[in-house]
Amino acid sequence: MTIKRVRVDQLKPGMYIHDLNCGWLQHGFLRQQFLVNSPGQIEKMHKQGMHEVYIDTGKGADLLGAPTEAEVQQVLQVRLEASGTKGAVLPTARISQKEESGAARRILGEAQGVVKDMMQDVRLGRQVDPEKALVVVDDINASVLRNPGALLSLGRIKQADTYTFQHCVSVCALMVSFSHALGLDAAAVQEAGLGGLLHDMGKMKIPNEILNKPGRLTEEEFTIMKSHAALSRELLEGTPGMSETVIRIASEHHEKLGGCGYPLGLSGDQISRPGRMAAIVDVYDALTSNRVYHKGMEPSEALKKLLEWSGDHLDGELVQFFIRALGIYPVGSLVRLSDDRLAVVVEQQEDLLRPVVRVIYDAARRYGLPPRDLSLIDSTFHIECFEEPADWDLNPLEYL
Repeated sequence: MTIKRVRVDQLKPGMYIHDLNCGWLQHGFLRQQFLVNSPGQIEKMHKQGMHEVYIDTGKGADLLGAPTEAEVQQVLQVRLEASGTKGAVLPTARISQKEESGAARRILGEAQGVVKDMMQDVRLGRQVDPEKALVVVDDINASVLRNPGALLSLGRIKQADTYTFQHCVSVCALMVSFSHALGLDAAAVQEAGLGGLLHDMGKMKIPNEILNKPGRLTEEEFTIMKSHAALSRELLEGTPGMSETVIRIASEHHEKLGGCGYPLGLSGDQISRPGRMAAIVDVYDALTSNRVYHKGMEPSEALKKLLEWSGDHLDGELVQFFIRALGIYPVGSLVRLSDDRLAVVVEQQEDLLRPVVRVIYDAARRYGLPPRDLSLIDSTFHIECFEEPADWDLNPLEYL
């Protein structure tokens, strides 16, 4: 079996789709893997803005010369590490991750409660309260300024029954961090955070049986789900005092540079900069979150996907800034060191390839080690790669 990446315009009936390569987006196909048996399926992929997919040559026809999945991953890893050589774009944390973790956990809990209340208000036909939302944004901003990694790493922990609320809070925190990385002023940071917090309010106008469906959506359900971006815009336009930036973040976070996004099919510079930022953040948080039908990716793997989707989908220049804001190995990542010890990333440093890590496990001898922090800038050891925690029965976030 060989998995290869091919352009959609190279697909032929008889090829077997292994991965539609749009995992961040619920699509109109009932399955992620299937045999292509008609040109209509290929045309449907074109219409949905898919440009490259992965085929399984062991289950269907081959395409000579197409790069293998392993070759694609090798190129993306090189690109990811090259991003790290440009250095961090956020200042060093003012306090340690350990010191901030308690406050970050409290802020996340309170923020999720506020978002839940606001979404219930929307479902009941009431307006969003911007003042309540701004208190949340300011608390998140304060935590990010003290130590960005603490809150962002905790934001990866989501429960199925509260995913929508938690996703909004995570997008808010990521937008705040992203905005600081771009050097935006305080007012712009607040607007970006508010847009992230409110970007999915339109989902409260989507029937629960579609919003909370524990599986792939049908084409008809997918069309209804896609209406949430337009509904978010309509809702926020009717809210007094809501800025155009906040409204456009809500409206444009599913638009694509190539023009195949929704709700308006905007392309290039028609999409505002905050809207392009929100598209990146929304994709990243969706990719790294566990869902009923989707196991979340490790952060470094998700960053490589952002690089792969740069161009026709995402703004490549902004993706580079986003990577430098989070780090090549974001806080909470499980990594393998050059001496075969496993460690959890706990702090970013100026050199994004050499963060502070917490050594926890001997991979060669397969036993746990007393946790010990190690600054890789001051060490002869380096990170070889990120690891899948499930392969080692470890939960890195427990070590934060």
